[in-house]
Amino acid sequence: MLPFKTINDEMTDGHVRYVSFTGDDRRFDLAIVKSDQEQAKSFVIDLQRSRYTEIHDHELEDSDYFCHFLHLNTYEAEAIHDYLTELLQQPQAT
Repeated sequence: MLPFKTINDEMTDGHVRYVSFTGDDRRFDLAIVKSDQEQAKSFVIDLQRSRYTEIHDHELEDSDYFCHFLHLNTYEAEAIHDYLTELLQQPQAT
């Protein structure tokens, strides 16, 4: 057995937000993970396609980012971009 050395092992508090919405072409089911430690970042998981990406607040301005990292076509990326830009700027519902 190979010896393993742990480089980092930490736990942080965070919130998971599950949202579903429809665009023009398809339904989206997303999980958005936000850490209390990293407020400017969100981890977005496309639950239907098993794709994920980490998004910094400044990357929300670019819909091409979603095209590339979530493997979406232009129309799907624009739908996610528009929805997440609005969603992540409002407080989380309780």
